[in-house]
Amino acid sequence: MIHIGVCYGHNATVAVIRDGVLVFCQSEERLNRIKNSTGFPALTLEHVYKHVVDREEVRSATLFQKSVFGYLHLKHQGFRSYQYGDYLDASLIRKGFRERLLKTRFGWQIKKMRINARERNRRFKEEAHEYFSRSLGLSPVQVNYIDHHLSHAYSTLPGIQSWGKALIFTLDAVGDWTCATVNRYEDGALQVLSTTEHDNSLGYYYASTTSILGMKAGEHEFKVMGLAPYANRNYFEPILKSLESLIKVTDDGRWASEVNPVRLREELERIYRYRRFDNIAGAIQQLTEELILKWVHYWIERTGINDIAVSGGVFMNVKACQRLAESKTVGRLFIMPSAADESTAIGAAVWGNITNDPHSTLAPLQDLYLGMEFSDSAIEEAIRETGASGRYDINIPENINKEIGRLIAENEVVARCSGRMEFGARALGNRSILANPSYMQNLTFINDAIKSRDFWMPFTPSILEEDMPRYIVNHDRIFAPYMCITFDTTAEARKDLIAAIHPRDFTARPQCVKEDWNPDYYEIISTFKKLTGVGGVLNTSFNLHGEPNVCSPTDAIQTVDRSGLRHLAMGKFRLTKKD
Repeated sequence: MIHIGVCYGHNATVAVIRDGVLVFCQSEERLNRIKNSTGFPALTLEHVYKHVVDREEVRSATLFQKSVFGYLHLKHQGFRSYQYGDYLDASLIRKGFRERLLKTRFGWQIKKMRINARERNRRFKEEAHEYFSRSLGLSPVQVNYIDHHLSHAYSTLPGIQSWGKALIFTLDAVGDWTCATVNRYEDGALQVLSTTEHDNSLGYYYASTTSILGMKAGEHEFKVMGLAPYANRNYFEPILKSLESLIKVTDDGRWASEVNPVRLREELERIYRYRRFDNIAGAIQQLTEELILKWVHYWIERTGINDIAVSGGVFMNVKACQRLAESKTVGRLFIMPSAADESTAIGAAVWGNITNDPHSTLAPLQDLYLGMEFSDSAIEEAIRETGASGRYDINIPENINKEIGRLIAENEVVARCSGRMEFGARALGNRSILANPSYMQNLTFINDAIKSRDFWMPFTPSILEEDMPRYIVNHDRIFAPYMCITFDTTAEARKDLIAAIHPRDFTARPQCVKEDWNPDYYEIISTFKKLTGVGGVLNTSFNLHGEPNVCSPTDAIQTVDRSGLRHLAMGKFRLTKKD
């Protein structure tokens, strides 16, 4: 039985479940090369039908939201994929009567009434259903829709179904006009306990802060989070108190904002005016952590269930997830990998599987190597087509994994494009740039010559499973193979992994590398360890700033061409730029 899940919003993605097993998941940006691509993932679906499943065998396809506004937005964009998120531009801010009216309570209520009227428009729904059925190449009866936040909730089930019961929290900016839900999972059934309308979205606060700081809302929130540890609480406390007067968790465990979304940025600009950027970041991060903790603790106390799972874009905030893991109130914790909207495709496929095959067994979530892979012959073809032999020395080492480990030990930086591509926002070794984590010079080199990252942002370590106790505090509290949570680090980590941890608070967002999940990557790090004694490597995504991670060998060669990288490992091949 084959079930497909589709997200066509930002980070458009296709997931495939076959007989209860998640066998494929990949975002459209990897193929169309548009960062955070929004729009129907046609190229990814085409690959699925050509190389993953036979379309005739598909039992169901489920889309990640019910709102017709998603379709209307695609229509407004001419059904073309485009880059989600943008920088704040004062010239685009409208200040007419309509905008002033929307900022009032009355005007906002009128807008919501108009939205509800369009949601009920039968013609729009029929038009949307016909478009999605045609785009999927399936009959209309095979195409289903699931509430956005339910798709977030269902995405966690492969990670928690063995628990018996749990609370599932979802939190993002907006999805199907909701920003947060609390769900009880027990005996295979999901029950929604609480929902909060998007008017009260914490995600809006964080996104608006990101744009006010001159960064791209919907993409650069992680930069605000990375900046926050540089702030001093004594300095950001007044900002925090102002924010706390605007948004809170209510006595019944919901979110409540004093200002509507249209007025929010104006209100935040008033609070942030003449404040230092690091203190603004510190305040919004502290607000996020404290309110999430309060929200989760309320529902644990109310239900008596302390094993929890979390999903939704706000839970991409790895520092907030660390606070949850450190809470004595929380029992087991599962954080959905790449918890933003790309994971709704997984949730939609899970829902389709459970709904259409209720007696089937859902396989546990394991590694995330769920995307495309390329054979050695495909790599050779890419080398020919790009003319790489004229620019690179190309050889086939006896053992490419040991060769990479040796190069890293010699303080070389190596890009790797091998095996199945990782799903999600985090590079997990197969589409990664790898370096010796003991030398701070590598951080500067990668930033200046390759990544053009903001100076305050840390890199991350991939650590052998058996070396996690050496480097990671509280590592046994939660299994961490997905780079979706930070931890405090040991004194040994601050020596061995200094270039791969946060330079201010010395936290790390590690990938625990299991040998049976990725034996080639495990061998690379093991070789490096034999030569240096260090049980981990610096790992960052294989891309240039503002571009998606590489997918194909051609992407890899072109990225190395345009960067200061010298070494590229693909399949059995090692490519080194000629002097």
